[in-house]
Amino acid sequence: MNRNFFGILTTMTMALLISVPLSAQTTARVTVPFDFTVGQTQMSAGTYDINPLAHEAIVVRNTKEARSALSIVRSERSRNSDSGTKLVFNRYGDKYFLSQISCGFGGGVMHLPTSTLEKEVRIASSNVTRKVVVAAK
Repeated sequence: MNRNFFGILTTMTMALLISVPLSAQTTARVTVPFDFTVGQTQMSAGTYDINPLAHEAIVVRNTKEARSALSIVRSERSRNSDSGTKLVFNRYGDKYFLSQISCGFGGGVMHLPTSTLEKEVRIASSNVTRKVVVAAK
């Protein structure tokens, strides 16, 4: 029993140590000129760092406020050769929802899942969606 517990604890510790360097890497720094939502978390306009937390998760962190949001992502290869990193938002009226992060230079695209809140807003706005793109630094 103790041997199994030690093995599990060692595996968990190694996973944590491996993921720590990943969280220090910034995928993008972007200034978003409007309030937006990541999942169920409302974020105010400002400058944000987008950091990978693990292979299929990101953290969106405000650089000035102590506010951040965590989201799972589905990654895929980029189909175009855009040179810059950019964030893509779904817009319904005056509400913006982060939907994907394109890393540029063939770095891939990270798709965020559609939250329950976004689905409700989309239905209330007669399903009219506009894409808004914000370039990262």
